[in-house]
Amino acid sequence: MTNSLQEILSRSAQMVAELDEAWSSHPEVTTQRGLVVLAYCAIVRQHVLSQHRLLANGFDVTAMTLVRPAFESLVRAIWSLDGAQDAWLTRFLQAPAADSDPRNETITGPPVESMLATIRETHPRWVSEALVALKDATWKPMHSYVHGGVRPVLQVIAGCPDQQQIAVARNANGFLMFASNVRQIVCGATPGLLGAIQDRFAGCLPPVASPEP
Repeated sequence: MTNSLQEILSRSAQMVAELDEAWSSHPEVTTQRGLVVLAYCAIVRQHVLSQHRLLANGFDVTAMTLVRPAFESLVRAIWSLDGAQDAWLTRFLQAPAADSDPRNETITGPPVESMLATIRETHPRWVSEALVALKDATWKPMHSYVHGGVRPVLQVIAGCPDQQQIAVARNANGFLMFASNVRQIVCGATPGLLGAIQDRFAGCLPPVASPEP
């Protein structure tokens, strides 16, 4: 297991390079569903790489604040893969009408709880259980970071222990690995490569529970 923040960030950079190479080898996707899934996966990647750089430069509060949008983007990627209806995707990607309020979304997606319930019905049980466990463990603390509660204030005053920052980095890497698997599925890429990458970089990923059928 990787034990220092500097080491985990160094190993994370190597992992990202290998995942980027895998992503670049995926077949092209042109369906509206595929494009939405790929976009959400790319958003997860951006958040994760931002967390790496923020942690490397001492911006631990902002790095932790990105946990929630990274999680929500991952959930939306998985939900869009099988749970979103074609009609919803079409409306979601429509350009807004000329007279519409530019501050509004073309159409909003369902709440996270609803997406998780759909994922439970459309994916292996361990996928839903992993996402629900993560939400249960982090949702309230992340609410404090996103909305300027007391947790980030106390973190600025007291500092953030290295082990907590390491946990954030591992969590981020887990999101990116999850998104990479989603991307592999939607692109119809040959499976196997990501498993080898995951094994090589296990020390900078969250502990993996044995999946249940």
